[in-house]
Amino acid sequence: MSCSLSHTDSEVEALVQKLIDEDNGRQNAILDLALQFENSYTAKDDLRKVYEKCNDISQESRALIDSFLKESFDKDYELNLSMYGKAAKLEKLKDAKLAWLLDKYYYRSQESVEEQAMNSKAREEKIRQKQADDDYQSSD
Repeated sequence: MSCSLSHTDSEVEALVQKLIDEDNGRQNAILDLALQFENSYTAKDDLRKVYEKCNDISQESRALIDSFLKESFDKDYELNLSMYGKAAKLEKLKDAKLAWLLDKYYYRSQESVEEQAMNSKAREEKIRQKQADDDYQSSD
């Protein structure tokens, strides 16, 4: 039974690159969401500070509003930090995929080029040696 999954070097390389591109998209979406949470907690904190200065609102109402906005601020702040943490994890995942890709296809291909060059030089040396041996034997 033949495998229907990609398995040639170029297909695997394209697949890994596609996964890296998808990770980039997810990372950008997470960073956009983190920015929204940052904007939200900043706005809530600013609103809380404005309510603190309002003298025509009862102390009890101000305390309730302050408590609500503070809790909401804290949740948004935690979510903001979490989003940045997830974006950082995605960055590490992308780096690992890229390192694998480079190791598998770039560095190894460089090694094979170098190996081919060394093998070619070794073959050339063997040919020269054989010619030298043949020339020596024919001069006898």
